Amino acid sequence: MTKPHVIILGAGAAAAAAARVLGARNDIRVTLVARTGETPYTRMFIKGIAFGPASPETIRLALPDVDIITDTAETIDPAAQVVQLASGARIGYDALVIATGSRARTLQEQVPGSDTTAAAGRVSTLYSLEDALQIRELLSGLGRRARVAIYGGGIIAAETASMLHTEGHMVMLISRSTVPGASAFGAPVAERLAAEHSSRVLTRFGRTVQHLETTDTGVVITLDNDSPVIADMLLLGLGTTPSVPAPWADGVRVDSRLRADASHVYGAGGAALHNDDALGTWRIDHWDDAAAQGEHAAQAALHDLGLGDDPGPYLPRSPYMAMIYGQMISGIGLTSHAETHLHDGDEFVVRHEANGTVVGVSGIDAIESIYQWGSCLHEERV
Repeated sequence: MTKPHVIILGAGAAAAAAARVLGARNDIRVTLVARTGETPYTRMFIKGIAFGPASPETIRLALPDVDIITDTAETIDPAAQVVQLASGARIGYDALVIATGSRARTLQEQVPGSDTTAAAGRVSTLYSLEDALQIRELLSGLGRRARVAIYGGGIIAAETASMLHTEGHMVMLISRSTVPGASAFGAPVAERLAAEHSSRVLTRFGRTVQHLETTDTGVVITLDNDSPVIADMLLLGLGTTPSVPAPWADGVRVDSRLRADASHVYGAGGAALHNDDALGTWRIDHWDDAAAQGEHAAQAALHDLGLGDDPGPYLPRSPYMAMIYGQMISGIGLTSHAETHLHDGDEFVVRHEANGTVVGVSGIDAIESIYQWGSCLHEERV
């Protein structure tokens, strides 16, 4: 009897986790397709490459022992259950896990001058290993403390501002929101972080970048109030968007079992857009949650192939941490797009609720208390 063939697209946290679950079995055939030219690495550690002494080898991600193809999935034919690769090869599947992750948002053509400043190496995201190496080269080549502007307000932007400030660089944080990070941390935590930013680095909150110009020594950033900011480099921390093959455009929309609308197709990690009756459409793009989604998608695929138990609905319970200005910002579960309530007690803990059910918890310097909520999240929905 022919073994069912499961294909996994991607080589990040979600893909590796799915491959670990599926690769441990001997009753299926597993193929992982990693993008052409991509070296798998742990993305959460790239700041150590950009601003520290770490080498790329130290963050390499070891993939499980499954068949690996280095090629890029361009299109999926769900009716024929075939993946079309950039090389021209076509491979069929019985189940497909799309874990192709995300890509960093850029300024693109929305801001005049963004293309030329990016080409000059003066504008960069902090998302990929290539980004980190470029940033390291520029900062180390200055021979002095740098003037770094950061555009954004989420976890990456806040951590980067803190790290550069600690290293003695002059930092300006520019944010479109007057309370940066509210969608990532929840408003109560974000408000405290905004005060910390304002007391330690230069800030321009409630402002947008309108124009960029490269100079011999850096970049001139013009804001929407026509005020200029002069920096050696502009780092973008504007979040991410799903990176998925056709026919999906804005992410793979999945149900509670991480099933896509096509038969035997599953989405996980930064590529997946979740639809929930209580929370609406949501997406989490951090390492631990991506890994948890990868495992769940693999288990759902096994169940639908008649080879495993139903894993039940996916309910986010994964933690995250970020050290910002010496304070540990941590969270667990879904900490955005939900009502928030301060938790009673001495510690600064915020409960994120939807229809009276706690779906996430975030806070400052309260890791133990926050992580204790892990088993209690979504309690009324299970």
